[in-house]
Parts: sequence; C-alpha cells; structure tokens
Amino acid sequence: MKNNNTLGVLMLLLAALIWGSAFSAQSIGARYINAYTFLAIRSWISFIAMIPVVYFFKKKRSSKKDTNNKSYKKILFIASLCSGFFLFIASAMQQIGIQESNASKAGFITALYVILVPLISIIFLKIKEGIRLWVSVVLSVIGLFLLCIHSDFTLQYGDAILLFCALLFAMQIFTVAHFVKKVDVLDLSIFQFLVVACFSSIIMIIFERPSIEMIIKAMPALLFVGLLSGACGYTLQNIGQQYVRPSIASLLMSLESVFSAIFAWIILGEVLGNREMIGAILMFTAIILAQLPIKRTE
Repeated sequence: MKNNNTLGVLMLLLAALIWGSAFSAQSIGARYINAYTFLAIRSWISFIAMIPVVYFFKKKRSSKKDTNNKSYKKILFIASLCSGFFLFIASAMQQIGIQESNASKAGFITALYVILVPLISIIFLKIKEGIRLWVSVVLSVIGLFLLCIHSDFTLQYGDAILLFCALLFAMQIFTVAHFVKKVDVLDLSIFQFLVVACFSSIIMIIFERPSIEMIIKAMPALLFVGLLSGACGYTLQNIGQQYVRPSIASLLMSLESVFSAIFAWIILGEVLGNREMIGAILMFTAIILAQLPIKRTE
C-alpha cells in the first residue's frame, strides 16, 4: 500500500507538471481560436490518441473487472458522463472567468479547490482531516496568493465565475475518486474526453465560427495540449487517484500553478520575482508536510 501511495503521488505530481506546461501552449493557442473551439479540438485529439493506448494495454493485461457485462457498461457511462460534464463546465467557466478577470487571479481562484476538497470531505463524506493537512492547505493558499496575485485583490463578476469553476474542479476530483474504484481507469479517461469533446463541439458550432486557417495556426498548441495535458495528464490523474485520497490529490494537483509560472518564465520569458519564488517554496513545503509519515492510520 505504501508503494502504491508513492506511485500515486508521483503520477499526480507528473500530471501537475504537464498541466503547468500546458498553460503556455493554451496562451499561444488562444491567439488564434476561441475557447470552445480550442476545448473541442483538444478533446477530440485526446480521445483519438487514447484509442490505441486503451487497445494496447487492455490486450496486454487482464483487468479484474468484467468490462463486457451490462452492469459495468452502465457504471462506465455514468462515470464518464459525470466526470466529463464537470471537466467540460469547469474548463469553460475558467476560460470565461479569465476573459472577465485576469490570468493571475484566475490561477489563484481556480486553485482554491485545494480548500474546497477537504471541506467537502468533512461536510458530505464525514471524513476527518488531521491538523497537519489543514496546515498544508493554509500554506498552499498563501503560496498561491504570492505566486498569482500581484496587485490589489477585489472580487468581481469574473472572479465569482472562477470560484464556481474551483467548485466544479473539486467535484471532478471527487467524481474521479469515486469511480476509479469501479471502472477501468483507461476506459474512464477515454470516454471522459469523448463527453467533453461532444459538449464543447455543440457549443462551438452554435456560437463560434472557427476558420480552417486559424485552426491550422493553432494546431501545434492544440496537439501539445491534446496529447500531453489531455490524454497523458488526465490519465495520470485517474490512475494516481486510485492510491491517494482526494484531499492530498488536490494539494498535489494545485502545484500546476507553480509549474505554469516556471514554464511561463522558460517559454514566454515572464520573469519570476522573489515573491513568486517564496510562493512556490511555500507550496512545495505544504506538499512535503502533507506527505510526511505519521504513526496513526489516517
């Protein structure tokens, strides 16, 4: 179990690293196409990329779950619909919130799911969280603030949307945590992308008019985000959450804000000041504190 927990932690850290790098690609892609067009195409790329992966691994290994019976297919349908729906709405709300607010505040407010996840665990699931986890959460929120907020902080219309987005991401984390114990993680990953692709394609067709020329210009960013952030990142999340409880998983995945700042510095030339460095160190400290071994069973 200890080895599985370590594996889960490493997978979630890698997912956060990939998502952090994808922010720069998303920023570049947004220069050419609108939000739902970007979300639709990247999701279709992720879905298509997962087809040979699922086929190869299912052929190589024997799953403990009977994936051919009607009961399993029904659970998979519900799991994919719920997880995909939360992921679609959260991603859409994040993009709308960024348009109404700014990228720095968006990164901070969206990552507040790090607070919402343990709160939901306590209120609805009656899971007791230790004092050490709450210290880690407080440290990570302070770190996020130092990393993302560079001017006066006032809550506006776009910020309220981003708070709703944070709640949706928290719900997506809980949905994955619930269903990865019941369905094959590769099945959940691929059909989750299919749900997001279908919903975003419908909105794209109704409200946006993407041109082929602009899509071609955005294609390098779309391929990067679709293959890495989508197919690879969310599959790592689904696998990692089999071994890590939601509260710890949310802390690990919030590190995408740190990695996004690092990659923005490397790729886009955005400067990391002392404030941002202190924020990043606080967040890493929070993760290490949450992972230290304890004598009692949590």
